[in-house]
Amino acid sequence: MEPTALAAGAENTARRLLAEAASRAERQVAIVRVGLGCLMFLFVGTVWLVAPIDDRGLVEQLIAATVTAILVTLVGLAALAALRRARPTGRIAFLSSTADVLIVLANIGHTIVGGHAPGAFFSIFPAVWLIPVTMAAAALRYSPGLQVYVSGLFVVGLTLLAMVGGFVPIETRRAILPDYSFGFGVPPNVVRIIMIASAAFVLVLVARRGRRLLEQAVHETTSRLSLTRFVPRELAPLLAQPGMANLIAGRRQTVAIVFVDMRGSTARAEHTDPERFAVFMSSFRRRVMNAARAHGGMVDKFIGDGALIVFGVPEPAPDDAARAFACADMLVDLMARWNDKHDVQPPVAVGIGVQVGEVFCGLVGDLERLEFTVLGDPVNVAARLEKATKEHGTPILATAEAVAAAGVDWREVGVERLPGRTEPVRLMAPRRNGSD
Repeated sequence: MEPTALAAGAENTARRLLAEAASRAERQVAIVRVGLGCLMFLFVGTVWLVAPIDDRGLVEQLIAATVTAILVTLVGLAALAALRRARPTGRIAFLSSTADVLIVLANIGHTIVGGHAPGAFFSIFPAVWLIPVTMAAAALRYSPGLQVYVSGLFVVGLTLLAMVGGFVPIETRRAILPDYSFGFGVPPNVVRIIMIASAAFVLVLVARRGRRLLEQAVHETTSRLSLTRFVPRELAPLLAQPGMANLIAGRRQTVAIVFVDMRGSTARAEHTDPERFAVFMSSFRRRVMNAARAHGGMVDKFIGDGALIVFGVPEPAPDDAARAFACADMLVDLMARWNDKHDVQPPVAVGIGVQVGEVFCGLVGDLERLEFTVLGDPVNVAARLEKATKEHGTPILATAEAVAAAGVDWREVGVERLPGRTEPVRLMAPRRNGSD
């Protein structure tokens, strides 16, 4: 299994997991937002019942807190409704986060303007403690861009609010600070504590979600790596895709089959040094794989000195047959060039059978001996055709059905009953020098 195939499969898994995590995170953020809004509303209602209504500053803060609680709840409900309608998750996150920031900044701004307070005093007001909660909620999305955006809005907004009323000399600050002592009473401090607890709760959710996502990624990657031992490299990037489950479970589909076998390999093995023969066979297999990949085929398996190449897995295509024939031609050409370049003695010769038809493909066996395979009559026919090539003096044979599917102009060399077939098969071979 090549690293590039494994990397592609891992990338597909990562993208899918992040997309699923983003959708779940947005739903969780919306629920947290609704819960926080209800909690704020309950607390503000309690303060309204016990607080002195003659404290103007406190009343201003309670009004702002009430409006904030309602708006936060409405934004959460709107986000849930949008998710239910399958709106884009990224857009929901952007709009709801923007609304969160504007609500918090508007609350602080209202308190500053309504209480005629200098902007430099913004940190006194409990609404400031909503900022950590909002930023922690943004972290649930696992989006650095969104986190930077939310943080930037808060930095710009607070900077502008701090400029309200201009610079306040320290003497003036000392003089007017007693007017805002309400900001250090029990209700504001309770609000601060609640906000800290809320931020901590959201951060726990962030850590929990991050761990679950990591565990899921590790589990799926481990499962995929286990499967890559049993599937061809061309299928490795697809193991993480939901549609691949059907292929792994097994299904029937139309494919093009190329069966290639080296002639005279047994005699060559008997008269060649084992080490040199191993190098020779590796070179042969490398050429087979190059031809298959060049035309989008998949080497299902190597069988001794032969190979089974499949076109149309995992998904069939209209040109599967045409690519199978092009692959067969390339195999013959590669062997000829190999002989010429290295003066191989005896020259390498191959027999190739090509057939098109419906097969079963999928993983078969048990966990101790699991194997991806292609089974069916087309596979048997392609193997019989390969054996018949020597008798007919041609490197490639195909059925008339395969030739018609590929749209190639080949010649008929005979009609035979192949072993295992009751009906006679029209055998087709490439034309020589453009003639019969």
